[in-house]
Amino acid sequence: MVRQPKKFLATIYKIWMMRHVDVPPDIADALIAQLRSSQDSASPKKRKAAKPKHIPVVAMVNHCSARTTLVPASAGRYRLQINSALRKAGGADAGDVIGVTLQLDTAPRDVPVPAELTAVLKQHPKARKEFDRLPPGHRRQLLLYYLRAKSPKARTHVTERFLDHLHERALLGQARLKSKPKAVAARRK
Repeated sequence: MVRQPKKFLATIYKIWMMRHVDVPPDIADALIAQLRSSQDSASPKKRKAAKPKHIPVVAMVNHCSARTTLVPASAGRYRLQINSALRKAGGADAGDVIGVTLQLDTAPRDVPVPAELTAVLKQHPKARKEFDRLPPGHRRQLLLYYLRAKSPKARTHVTERFLDHLHERALLGQARLKSKPKAVAARRK
C-alpha cells in the first residue's frame, strides 16, 4: 500500500526555545488511520484503540527531511517540533510560514546494542538489569550517546559514564521502592 505524503502550510510558533508547527486535524487523523492500519496488519487482533500519544513521521521542509514524532498538543491536536535543520531548510523562524510534508514512518527505531557494550554489561549484572528495565526512548538515547564516542579513549570514558548512570538509577530505584510504602501509608491517613 503506497501512502501519499501529507502536505500543508503552517506558521512556526515558539514556546521558550522550541519551535513547532500545529498539524491540521485532517492530516493528523489521516496519519492516525494509516498508523492503525499498519498496526492492524502487524497484529490481527481487533480492538478499538484510543488516539495514539505519539505519531512517528518523516517530516520534510525544502528537501530537508528528519525522522521525528508528532507530539500531542491540547484538545486532541498534534504538533511537529521543528529542529534547527528543518527550520534552516525552510529559511524561516518564529512567525514565518513554511511548507511541510509529513509521511508516516513505520520503520523500527531501535538501536542495536554493540557487542563490546553487551560484554561490559555482562560483567556488571546490576547495570545490565537496569539497562533491560529502561524505557525504549531512554535506552535509545543512551545507546546513541555511547555510539558517538569513536576513539578508544572516548569509548572508555563513555562506558564508565554509561555504567555510572545505570548503577545510579539502580540505587535510586531501590531507594524509591523502599520509601514508597511509607509515602502511600502517609497519604492514606
